[in-house]
Amino acid sequence: MNSFGWIGLFAAILLGSLGGMAPTRCVAQNQIDLAQFDSWIFQRHGRDEARCRSNLKKEIELQFVRLEQSTPLTERQKDALRLAGQGDIKRFFDRVNDAREKFLLMEQKNDNQNINEAYQLASPLQQELSTGIFSNGSLIQKVTRYVMTEDQATELEEIEIKQYRAMLEASSKVFLATLGRGAALTAKQQRQLHELFQKRIQQIQELPSGNNQAVLQHYILITWLGEITEKEADHILDPEQIQIVEKLAERAKGVRQMLLQQGLIQ
Repeated sequence: MNSFGWIGLFAAILLGSLGGMAPTRCVAQNQIDLAQFDSWIFQRHGRDEARCRSNLKKEIELQFVRLEQSTPLTERQKDALRLAGQGDIKRFFDRVNDAREKFLLMEQKNDNQNINEAYQLASPLQQELSTGIFSNGSLIQKVTRYVMTEDQATELEEIEIKQYRAMLEASSKVFLATLGRGAALTAKQQRQLHELFQKRIQQIQELPSGNNQAVLQHYILITWLGEITEKEADHILDPEQIQIVEKLAERAKGVRQMLLQQGLIQ
């Protein structure tokens, strides 16, 4: 396979995780009802509203477990966070109800266009659940910073930075293994690139803002790979591999501004 072919294959692997799950078609006909619409939204959280609400309430309690790994919480702090989490749940279901109203106003025609339009309403909510409604920008995250003492906030931030570094470290190994297959990297080359990534990871001193960080890690690593110096590239990679890296970096330029805004790259 030529270098361009490897580029297409590797980009497809990396970018494929950004796509949503395709809607399930009804076997008998191409008409959908509100229950089917709801199942698209809640498919990863119980498939209906009642079970989704129950799972989200459990996630609030899991937030306490996560926080208390770094610092103990008082009952008063937990009450404030629980109330904030309930606010996040209410805001999410307000958006769900808005989408339901739009769905019910749609003409229920037996055609594929109708299905696609309905899925476009459900898909952002499905992705929001997958990302986590208690992630950055949520009420529970804002209140967490407000109710914690300065010492608690410092301890929490240190733990979260370590966790983020570890997550990025794990992603870099998967990334390099995938790149290794597509660009025919040797074990030595993968090790040398991994060392360059480790230097970047250890320089991270602040948590990035914004959501979808796990998905965007692929783009972070591609961007870092494209930023290695010409001297480093010539020392590690052969000319054909350098071309593959340059083309991958070119593909990632479209999201560079977003990565900068969220503090994911410098």
